[in-house]
Amino acid sequence: MEKNVFDKMSDSYENFHFKDSELHVRNNTLYISPKLKLLFGWSLFILCAVLAYILLGNPFEKKQEAGKGVADNKVQEVIDKEVDVEEEHENLMPYNKDENEELNNFIYAYFNAVTACDNVSLQDMVTDPSEFTSDETLKKKAEYITAYTNLTVYTKEGPDEGSYVAFVVSNLTINGVNSSPFDIVSLYIVTGAQGFRIVNGELSDETKNYIAKVKGDKDIQKVFQSVEKENEKLAAKDNTLQEFYEIISRRNVETVSGAEQTE
Repeated sequence: MEKNVFDKMSDSYENFHFKDSELHVRNNTLYISPKLKLLFGWSLFILCAVLAYILLGNPFEKKQEAGKGVADNKVQEVIDKEVDVEEEHENLMPYNKDENEELNNFIYAYFNAVTACDNVSLQDMVTDPSEFTSDETLKKKAEYITAYTNLTVYTKEGPDEGSYVAFVVSNLTINGVNSSPFDIVSLYIVTGAQGFRIVNGELSDETKNYIAKVKGDKDIQKVFQSVEKENEKLAAKDNTLQEFYEIISRRNVETVSGAEQTE
């Protein structure tokens, strides 16, 4: 009876694995035992596996690293959403901290004039003096904020020669509040024939975009975030500061509602 294909394959497998194999070399015949063939086969398999690992690397490890990258991106997206401005980006230029003494003295004088309700001095410090023809607004503000102390000035060059974008960090002294929370104010300052002036009038779209871009610089955003975190810590310990924030929040809501009714 003629053997089928499967029987022939079975015989070949048995002859190769369970019987001595003959290897003819010139006039000599070498016999290779099944144990030696098995040892040689496993050695060849391990060698191939090691070479594949070296050349291709660990595929499972790569999958883990890829997953970690996705997780990091999600965390970064959350951080970006909490940024003070719409987009945080690499710095256009590094800030200067308290570098220009003359500019710092001008800014100190400006905040002193604000708390003192000194309209005459303020009119000479801004580009639009009409804002300070009346001291009514300043007096209302002075009912709460009585002093700006420990001023730190972070500046970056403005779009025009002799102009600056300044971010002023200070501690506030507030009536009825035990602690001194931090405050940060953005100012656009130009230099003219009469010295420094704070721009309080209309700005061109180009200048507005430039200031917004500078405000989005990573180093400036870190300043904003530091101020926010420190104030959260203070408010958690100081009930009087929490109450002040609640009052300001209510007044802002009332102001918006009044404006909507007027419209």
